[in-house]
Amino acid sequence: MTKKPKHKSVRGRRFTCASGVLLAALCLAFGSTGAVANQPADVSLTQDQITAFQSVPETEQVRMLIMLCKSGKHELAAALLRQFPLQGQHAANRTLYIEGLILDGRKDYTGAVEKYRAALASDPKLTLVRSDLAKALVVLEQDESAIHHLKLLAADAPDDQAASGIRSFIDQVDERSPFKTNAYISLAPSSNVNNGSRHAVVYMPGWGYVPLGQQSRENSGIGFASGSSLGYSKRLGNDFSFVGALNENATIYANHAFNSYSFSQSVEIRRVFERGYLGLGAVANQSLKNDEWGLAYHAYGPRLSVRFAITPQDTISASAVYEWRDVADSVNSDGTALLMQASLTHAFDSSFTGTINLGFDKINVKLENTSYETFSGGLGFYKELPLGITANIGGQMRYSNFDGVYPDGTSREDTRLTGTIGLTKRDFNIFGFAPAIEYSYTENISNIDLFDFNSHSFDVRLTKQF
Repeated sequence: MTKKPKHKSVRGRRFTCASGVLLAALCLAFGSTGAVANQPADVSLTQDQITAFQSVPETEQVRMLIMLCKSGKHELAAALLRQFPLQGQHAANRTLYIEGLILDGRKDYTGAVEKYRAALASDPKLTLVRSDLAKALVVLEQDESAIHHLKLLAADAPDDQAASGIRSFIDQVDERSPFKTNAYISLAPSSNVNNGSRHAVVYMPGWGYVPLGQQSRENSGIGFASGSSLGYSKRLGNDFSFVGALNENATIYANHAFNSYSFSQSVEIRRVFERGYLGLGAVANQSLKNDEWGLAYHAYGPRLSVRFAITPQDTISASAVYEWRDVADSVNSDGTALLMQASLTHAFDSSFTGTINLGFDKINVKLENTSYETFSGGLGFYKELPLGITANIGGQMRYSNFDGVYPDGTSREDTRLTGTIGLTKRDFNIFGFAPAIEYSYTENISNIDLFDFNSHSFDVRLTKQF
């Protein structure tokens, strides 16, 4: 018989223990509410308890303390921990975790979450801590953050059975509140708010050198971005679900000519199966004029989507949208769009994932010069680091070629490079939010000078996904 690699076996046992505790705890959590914290009981240790505790190595002491907390004897664990503080290499994180379990036993779930987050801030690979954090967040009804951690746990599962169990709880958490709302406001400075040209004078094939007005050149500014969303989901029997969403986003600058306002709506019926879903629905989106509140652009069309977990660690997602587009002030800008994208996400562990994405867009417009097709590809990484910092790093390249030609026969070709890095301080819990900052750099390289530009932009906000 072939012997399994040792590291895989250890990982499997570690996760099985964590997921087993999580699943049992979540069953109880759905019937719980955020009760007022119980007062700690005055527990006196017997000599037999002291002798038994001191007679085993610290690793066994830690297991004993965890078992006491899990069996409802958290005050005994508190008394032992208080009298015999842990001293080993991992004492700090172990102490934080056990203190969290003790607070959990006292129904002080907010305090428990703080302890669990502090332990994960130091070592994001503590699967057992993450599972208890998810359970406490469920009890506190902080569902968005709970689902974030449950997904990380499912991605780190050693086998399909463990992953399936976690995914089923994600569905339960997601479905217990059919309506979901979210909102944000952020500071959004940019060196080029309008994607304007970096050149004062540009060469236009067939027309020669042309000076540009200030509105067509790059303009910097500090703006405010805001957005909100309303989602609705409803399970339709065992095999189908309905999902709908409304979204709005706005970015406002001192120069109102560069403001942007957008809205989107979607509905979808999904055929749900154990490892994912297949969805069919419709989407619509609108953007508004900058100078007055009138529709400048709207689009609508069908959408097909699919999500499938190949393994617990590998998930593919794909979607295709066909849109009919109508531009209110320019009949020649009306047209259609085919938007296709696919991604593969791999979880290296519960704190580290990587994503490869590919895309293809085909835009057909009555005005031939603005019809084009785009091929895109990119990489993204999510990594929880020590000191409570989470990093999201991504890069993308888009190549676009346009159908129309200039008087000298030149066709426009653009290559756009974008790099993004985002940092979240996940152990700073501000009323259920964590502070996040994101920096993006875009370089658009075109064979037509007018469309050459670059931009630096920042986004500072609070997030629930931490």
